[in-house]
Amino acid sequence: MWNGKLSLLWGARLSNEDHTVSGVVRDLSVTGARFQTKDIFETTKGVILEVPRFGSFPCQLIWQSGLIVGLSFDDGPDEIFKIVSDALPSITIDPRPID
Repeated sequence: MWNGKLSLLWGARLSNEDHTVSGVVRDLSVTGARFQTKDIFETTKGVILEVPRFGSFPCQLIWQSGLIVGLSFDDGPDEIFKIVSDALPSITIDPRPID
């Protein structure tokens, strides 16, 4: 059973209307992701996390520590759960890991 977070190292991009940075998704849950950028990424607006295996996720940057950022998905946990479970059918995950 998935405990609510997948630890990964998948190439991805983070973008807003001003610029795009490449990096890797280090953790992914139904509520957000931890993303490590290759360059400083500063924004006060919404961003898009593009993960080739899953698609694009509108999200908000909620914290930043150097090149690592915390993202909160705009879509609800049920939608993220469906996207992840469709892309990784062999993983059993709980759509609401914290009640």
